[in-house]
Amino acid sequence: MNSILRCAVAAAMAAATVSCSSPTNEASFCEASVELQKIDALSIEVSPSDDAAARGALTQTAAQAARVAREAPAEIRPDAELVAAFLLALTNAITNTKFDDPLERAAAIGAAQEQFKDQLSDSVTKLAAFVARTCSPAP
Repeated sequence: MNSILRCAVAAAMAAATVSCSSPTNEASFCEASVELQKIDALSIEVSPSDDAAARGALTQTAAQAARVAREAPAEIRPDAELVAAFLLALTNAITNTKFDDPLERAAAIGAAQEQFKDQLSDSVTKLAAFVARTCSPAP
């Protein structure tokens, strides 16, 4: 679970930095992106064997990804929404399955991945590029 989450979020937000060079909407988007990166970094400390902590971390990450999508400028919003939808689907897969039934959980995670397989990689790439261009410190 951590590797799936980390791949989606890290790829999308790896380029985020603390400030933005553009005003208002972009600044809010950049701030949300930075916060998502921080939340994702904290998830490294969560053990996949601690079901409650893993669920909590994933729920928090999905909620912050939804904020990123809400704050996203129109040109990148569809991609941010797709990434947020994937994280929500992954959260639901984990939340709606039992930790002690790894086959059920794996099937639910696989179904979430399958639902987004054709679009997720492209959206993550576009979102990461947008964040890199938009959310960099002013020279």
